[in-house]
Amino acid sequence: MNQMTLHLDSAMSTDIGLRRKQNQDMGLALQDEGLFLVADGMGGHQGGEIASQLCTEMVSTFVKQFKDAHESDTTLLQEAIQIANQTIHDRAVQEPALSGMGTTATILKIKDRIATLLQVGDSRAYFWNENGIWQLTRDHSLVQEKLKARMITREQVKSDGMRNVITRSVGYEPLVRGDLYQLEVEPGDGFLLCSDGLTGPVDDELIFELLAEGEKRGLPLSETADRLIRAANARGGDDNVTVVIVKARD
Repeated sequence: MNQMTLHLDSAMSTDIGLRRKQNQDMGLALQDEGLFLVADGMGGHQGGEIASQLCTEMVSTFVKQFKDAHESDTTLLQEAIQIANQTIHDRAVQEPALSGMGTTATILKIKDRIATLLQVGDSRAYFWNENGIWQLTRDHSLVQEKLKARMITREQVKSDGMRNVITRSVGYEPLVRGDLYQLEVEPGDGFLLCSDGLTGPVDDELIFELLAEGEKRGLPLSETADRLIRAANARGGDDNVTVVIVKARD
């Protein structure tokens, strides 16, 4: 099949939720660039908001400027996240009020039918199609480590008191290491990037149900994104929530 026949549709939506005073999430959907991102900031005062904004700006600027100068999207995203990390870390050093700020970053780049993912933190990437949904990334979180060590069960994850503690973030330390994933993309394949404001209250089964229903009814991706956010808010809305949906078509 001709590579040029693959087209991408996308939508991004973000919401403050019902309990937070500010939205520290950022989302990005640059369809023409094949670049998509979700960042969930952390830090007192405005720290989290600044960290997620800096990460989004630095990654998008770097990818636009240097996308043709790299042999692969893996090295492109690795360099982009290091630039973002250094920028955030330097800003926190310069402004003590922002000390300790950081952000998650889940980045998707699609080029020539290859999807490249880079992930830091607990914002997730999912793959979905008509057959189901699969989590592609592994959370960098304390509960994930406890689950891996069999200290808790999967059923206990959502109620664990340390469920919001992440073990890796962009900007908190001078260097950051992101996990990389790659897979081939075919027409009909979809991706969902989201902050834990969605995956905390909404389980994967309902997420897929809403994605599949939107596809079946021919809803715009923007409407499906809003429906996912409404589902999170209907279950408490304890956190900011951001979703980016990407769908590959002929």
